[in-house]
Parts: sequence; structure tokens; C-alpha cells
Amino acid sequence: MKKCDACGYTNEDSNTFCSECGTSLPTQSSRKASREETNIKKDQPPRKRTPIILALAAIAAIGLFTSYQMIAKKYSEEAVVDQFHTALTTKNKTALKELIVPSDSRLKVNDQSLDALFALIDKEPSLVQEIEDSLRNEGLSNHLFYLREDGKHYGIFDRHVVDTPGYFIKLDSTGGETTVYLNDHEISVLDEAGEVQEFGPFLVGAYTVKGMRKAEDGTKEDEITLELSGTKTEKIATLQTGDPEKQKEEEKKEEVKEKTVVKEVIREVAPKTASVPAATYSYYIIPHSDYAYLTYDDLAGFSQNELRLARNEIFARHGYVFKSKDLRNYFNSQAWYSPNPSFRESSLSAVEKSNVDFIKSFE
Repeated sequence: MKKCDACGYTNEDSNTFCSECGTSLPTQSSRKASREETNIKKDQPPRKRTPIILALAAIAAIGLFTSYQMIAKKYSEEAVVDQFHTALTTKNKTALKELIVPSDSRLKVNDQSLDALFALIDKEPSLVQEIEDSLRNEGLSNHLFYLREDGKHYGIFDRHVVDTPGYFIKLDSTGGETTVYLNDHEISVLDEAGEVQEFGPFLVGAYTVKGMRKAEDGTKEDEITLELSGTKTEKIATLQTGDPEKQKEEEKKEEVKEKTVVKEVIREVAPKTASVPAATYSYYIIPHSDYAYLTYDDLAGFSQNELRLARNEIFARHGYVFKSKDLRNYFNSQAWYSPNPSFRESSLSAVEKSNVDFIKSFE
């Protein structure tokens, strides 16, 4: 039977039109087909989206990993060395001010100090390659600069910076009231002949020191170029601004003074032996062993006992309490030593650890 959709009248299956209202009736085949199509749609399982989601997740993971690797490479030690080398060769002051971060906050990296660095490089162009080689291989002798970690990038990647030891200048003059200039910048006045003043710390470089003194017969000037580099971090210079006759007298006095100094050095070197006098000294066997990598030249001529003291001096700077009686007596005789029972060997810096091993290899 066919039911009319328009009026609801029930017709015979053979009717094409409704006997009541004349509306065209749907054929059984079309209605059956419609029902079958509906059933097929109902029975069809949902599309599988899991493989697509997994594929997208894999692509995202690969993208994140690639990005991480690229960013990590950007902030790696090798990248910092490359940036530093490029900045030195192109004399890029802006880049160098960002890359050089001295651990000594007194050491300023500014236009003046960078000009001094460039002046030294101009005199010794091979220095740039030596610096790069030493940054890539800590075993090499040139340690004007070294890498150290200084915080994090984005809280994830280690931040590497270039560090450097500071250099000091000790100046005196042969004349009174001498005005001192460093690279044409006035830095101090030496009030009298023989007065010694210390200046620094300065960045590695070539510095021009000039002294000017006003005298009755005109202005007395003297200019010296000092190259601050290497493991010795102190330079001593005398500005010749005095009168020639007076200078001769001062030179005679200086000879006497030098003899006295030699005696003083001998007196200070004496505590390096096993026997330690009761007096208190303020002496370092290797003054720069806490911040600069040592070389063979630093250890040449030392006895086995002196090497042992030099190695333990690194620990003593931190107040390490020694168990050996001779070491305890020796360092207690040093004015700079202050025992610190809480110090642990793990607190040593990378430079100090390297120097401990280096000295030990020669003992």
C-alpha cells in the first residue's frame, strides 16, 4: 500500500496518483533506494583521524627539535668564538661590548679600552688568530681571553661570554707635580718625584702614557707605550719629567733602593721552603693562578716543593684548611690567608681546576 504524503490517503501499490487528491505517489523502488541509502550512511563507520593527528604531531615535534638545535647552535661556545673573531677583525666595538663581560666589574670595556686593544692587534696582527685558537683549545698558551658561562638564554640555553684578566700600571716620575695622561685622557697627578701610583684594571691592549710637568725653563714631557698582555698583569714605568742633574742624583739613590728591594725579595721568597718563619708575609708564588691559565714559562725553575706550594696556594685563596702541618704553617704565615672550613674543592673555577692539574703534572 502507498500512503499519500499530501492527504494521507492509503492507495493501492499499483496506483501512480492518489485516488483521493490526485497527487503523484513515490514509486517503491525510489523509496526503497532512499531507505537503503540512509541505512548505508548509518552503517558506514566514522573516518579514521588518528593517523592524521599522529602525522601532524610528528611534524610539529620535528619542527620544535630543529628549532631547538638551531637556537642552541646560535648560542654555543663555537658560535661565540666565531662572533668574537669577526668582531675583532672588523673592529666592531658594539659587538665586542656585548661579548666581553669581565668578571672583574672594575674592568671597563669602552671605546677607549677597545682602541687600545685594536692598537695592539695592529702591531701584532697574528694575535687575532692566537686568541681564537686559545679560545677553541684551552691547552694553548695564549690566554688573553677565555670563555665562561654567565646565566641562561630564555632560561634554557647556556649563555657564554668572553672574559679577560685585568692589567695594572704602576707609575712614578723623576720630576715633581707631573700630570699623567693615558691615551690623551688625564688620569692623575704625581705630586712629587718618586711617588708611585697604581692604575687599573685595564683591558689588554697598547696604551700610551704621557707625563707633563711645568718647569721654569719650559714644559717637560715624556711618553711611553705600554703593551698590556700576557700572564704578567702588572707593568711598571717611570716618566722622565725631571731635570737631568737631579735625575743623576735620583739614579744614585735608586741604585741603593734596588739593593734594598733585592734583599726584600729574598726575604719574601724564603717562606717557599719547608721551614716557615714566625713572621707574617703577604706573598703569592704565582699571583695570577686564580684567573689566568698557566703555561710552562710560569713554572720554569720551580722546585718540587715550590710547585706543591703553588698548587695548594690556589686552594688557600679560598681559605681551605690544610691537614698537613707544613702547609698549614706556611699559609698561616701569609697575611692574605683566612681559613674557611666550609670551602669545598668543587667551588674552584674552571681556570683554577685546570691550573691545579697543570701544576700537578710537573710535581
